[in-house]
Amino acid sequence: MSELNFVFTLVIAIVGPIVAISYLRSILLVVLDSLCIAPLPGKAGAHFWVRSAYVLAVAGTLVLALLFGEFQGEPLAAVHRALLLTAAGCFVSIAIITRRVWAPVQDRLVAPAKPVAPLGPIAAAAARAGA
Repeated sequence: MSELNFVFTLVIAIVGPIVAISYLRSILLVVLDSLCIAPLPGKAGAHFWVRSAYVLAVAGTLVLALLFGEFQGEPLAAVHRALLLTAAGCFVSIAIITRRVWAPVQDRLVAPAKPVAPLGPIAAAAARAGA
């Protein structure tokens, strides 16, 4: 096993998901904060889920890299394999996060609007007079 290949693989597997989640962080915080039923002070609920996304994305990518990484042979082959595994890990992690975040948003969009209470006779007469 080449130590250089191992280090390349680990660095790529850690940095890749951090860059991907960092790119999504600002919009993810806004969406997650709006989904919290009772928002916690300082958007703590949204921050918790974003930090969880970081941990899950890095851990998932590391597992892929350690299981299927190329630690023998040329460093270029190791970097190539690490990039493929990191891209796959990031894709799957972000797909899962996006699906889990989008489900409640979609439910809100599909939910029928609350019916408007019918106007009483006085309000109906006032509405007709104003129209």
